[in-house]
Amino acid sequence: MVVKKRREKEKEYMRQLILNSSVKIIIEKGYEKLSMRKIANAIEYSPTTIYIYYRNKAEIVEDISRQIYEKIVGNIEKILRENIELSIDRKIKLSFEEFIFSIVENSEMSKVVIRSGTKAILGPREKSETEEISGIEKLYALLLEAEKENIFRKLDENISWMLISSLIGFSMNALENQLYLNKNWRELVDIYSDFLLRGLLN
Repeated sequence: MVVKKRREKEKEYMRQLILNSSVKIIIEKGYEKLSMRKIANAIEYSPTTIYIYYRNKAEIVEDISRQIYEKIVGNIEKILRENIELSIDRKIKLSFEEFIFSIVENSEMSKVVIRSGTKAILGPREKSETEEISGIEKLYALLLEAEKENIFRKLDENISWMLISSLIGFSMNALENQLYLNKNWRELVDIYSDFLLRGLLN
């Protein structure tokens, strides 16, 4: 049991080492320049070792996406649990804000995921029966609840993806232009999330 745990810990350490190196390469040189050989050189292992953990660079970015996804959804779920007494529209506004804060707080990994063009930042659009409900579906469930309570107008079925695209655009603009360093950063996020919310109101 002890040996098994140690091996699992070593594997997780190696995966994180590969991911961290990949993030650095993509930030400095771009996704197109990422290769298994460059990762191997950076962490001083053979390319064969990298292939034990990942089949290609797309899998690496998917794993980075998964980590960001879990952080975003985890942070949103936490803040909703802490504010269970709020109205549904206030909960949705808080979700918008926490999405932005989560991306900015994990800026390097977020840049990698978004620049690579992957859409996995909020989970797969389609899932198998064994997979958990995705972040997109969780957001859509909240939106439908507000619609049923007549707080929101009739919503398009693609509204979740439209909102996420808008939130990602705002977050990336904040990262590229370092808006998060402004003393009124939280006020900017509040204004923007309020703007999105008003577009949904009945």
